[in-house]
Amino acid sequence: MRVTHLLVATLNPGKLKEIQLFLESLCIPLLSLKVLPDVEPALEEGTTFEANARQKACHYSQFGKGLTIADDSGLIVDALNGEPGVYSARYVSDQATDKERNERILSQMGDIPESRRSARFECCIALAQEGQVIEIYRGTLEGSICREPRGQKGFGYDPIFEVPKLNQTLAELDPQQKLNISHRGQALEKVNIALQDWMLR
Repeated sequence: MRVTHLLVATLNPGKLKEIQLFLESLCIPLLSLKVLPDVEPALEEGTTFEANARQKACHYSQFGKGLTIADDSGLIVDALNGEPGVYSARYVSDQATDKERNERILSQMGDIPESRRSARFECCIALAQEGQVIEIYRGTLEGSICREPRGQKGFGYDPIFEVPKLNQTLAELDPQQKLNISHRGQALEKVNIALQDWMLR
């Protein structure tokens, strides 16, 4: 099947940049939701990343015949009973900055010992066409919450999420290094393989 473009259901520039970097070998244009300025935002009422990814992919893929991918991902902190989870992008408030969200997490963690600072990033990507989900792809990255932000790269919760085997936060890694191990990178690798197969049909 000839794929002329891929709609990425996001307005988050950091997320779009990561996806563009990972899928650049496909040599097809990636469009953000800026191409659909008059479309009402998709509802994100699910209690899981998969449910939200499905809702977004189904909603935005109705406005064209091409393929759409929608990502829902977030941070799960064990000591906070799984928060912020599906509310990662809206934690504290819809208007809060990344810095404010990170500060809230660190404040809530307080003096929790290293042995109980485990956390993980989870990602779920839905591939859809004309309102129907075709497939779901997942990725998970285990890590821990450090005691203060480190690094200037990345976005979101990257500065407070340490990858133990590297002794670095995601915000200390170069973009390609991060994608090679990240939850989104794992899911995107599966998307990349699927799309290459799709384009050969």
